[in-house]
Amino acid sequence: MKGILWFCMGTLVTSFCAGAFTLNIVTENFPDFQYQNEKGELIGRAADKVKTVLDDAGIKYTINVLTWPAAYNAALRKDDTCVFSTARNNVRENEFEWVFPIDAFTTSFYGLRENEIELESLEDAKRYRTAVIRDNFSHQFLMEHGFIEGKQLLIINSFDKVFELLNTRKDFVDLVVLSDAQFRFRRTQEQTAYLLEPVYTLDDFSTSLYFACNKNVPKYILNKIHETYQSHYSAH
Repeated sequence: MKGILWFCMGTLVTSFCAGAFTLNIVTENFPDFQYQNEKGELIGRAADKVKTVLDDAGIKYTINVLTWPAAYNAALRKDDTCVFSTARNNVRENEFEWVFPIDAFTTSFYGLRENEIELESLEDAKRYRTAVIRDNFSHQFLMEHGFIEGKQLLIINSFDKVFELLNTRKDFVDLVVLSDAQFRFRRTQEQTAYLLEPVYTLDDFSTSLYFACNKNVPKYILNKIHETYQSHYSAH
């Protein structure tokens, strides 16, 4: 591998080298950005964008769908691994190579309609129990703003756990932080989603979803992907 990396430093052989390296891509089910359909195929606007860029860059890759904590930690630990769609924030800024943006998104606190919760500020939410996905952008954002695990935060491993809680233990959680696009999509698929309503939008949470890679992914791979992305999307 070391010999290949030295060989691949020359620009004339970049295409050959890109084809000789297999990139491990990990992601989560995160409708409607990326999710598996009934056939197990990964679809969605983010998945389509990532596959288009990698295919046009001539990069060999595999994609595995995991829980978010597993995907996030795989990209942190494994030298050949990239992850999408991941929000770029202060906690993660120095953890990854941020190769290209995928999409912008908004996020909100959602509460059970029957509880009629009203929030006027982020501070108001500290009076309630909020479910967040472990190592998700909302988990990290709220921890940065003084929320405490086990007190205001209930940590879960997947988005589906939110609806399991709503179905079986509605009295156990008051709020959940969700991507608004994610909620709109799930509302078309899951009747339980109608139990929820948005109660406070995090206007000061401004970020984009990215395709991000482990810092040890070879530079020629990162450069090839970034250049291909630029040629497709920089003018759009």
